[in-house]
Amino acid sequence: MSESVSSSIHAEPATTGSAPVFSLTEIGKKTGGDWTLTLLPSHLALADAPGGQPYVILREQIMKTVVMMEGTRALMVQQPQKLIFKLTPEGMTALADWIGKPFLAAFYLKRRYAWVSVWAFFWVVGSLITLISPARDGSGPHFDLFGFLLGLALLAASAFARWRPHPILFLVDSIWFCTVAVQLTVSITQGRSKGWYLLVALLAWAAFTGFKHFIRFRGTKLASLPK
Repeated sequence: MSESVSSSIHAEPATTGSAPVFSLTEIGKKTGGDWTLTLLPSHLALADAPGGQPYVILREQIMKTVVMMEGTRALMVQQPQKLIFKLTPEGMTALADWIGKPFLAAFYLKRRYAWVSVWAFFWVVGSLITLISPARDGSGPHFDLFGFLLGLALLAASAFARWRPHPILFLVDSIWFCTVAVQLTVSITQGRSKGWYLLVALLAWAAFTGFKHFIRFRGTKLASLPK
């Protein structure tokens, strides 16, 4: 690892005892090779050679300067130099277990509702615009009360996600996106442009990921994330 990276990830003695060790591969334009990742109670240790001096990643750095991306089985060191590592399925599972469900649930909920809250806000605004916009058939404005209430419900869920986070909120927004996807699909079958199926696909993806998170984290007491 370069000097610039080692200034951020501190060196430690090469003793790891019986701690679990997993192989991973560095992905880069100029460099690449096999590394090892050792999971210790208080930190991770990265080493680029067997028996070499490892570099420490503290728990406080996880999901900040060092990010785990479960979908691609990647571990990315962001500062001061970007390095990306590919983990084995077993290594990714072990790393996720090391981070812990309470932290991951809190992190994913906060990240998810960062964009869900924006979606909810514009949904409410869009519903209010129907008060002044004429209908498609040329008649006067028709207030979309159902859409307005849906938006308010999602805004309320966003408020809970910020001040009273709970895994059930993954299910709440999953049901919300599923409801809107079904409603939009029905309107397409009744004559709306088929181009809206792209939005249906996006809504279905959001519903699926929310439900998957709920199944994974239900019953988990969320950790308090550092400010």
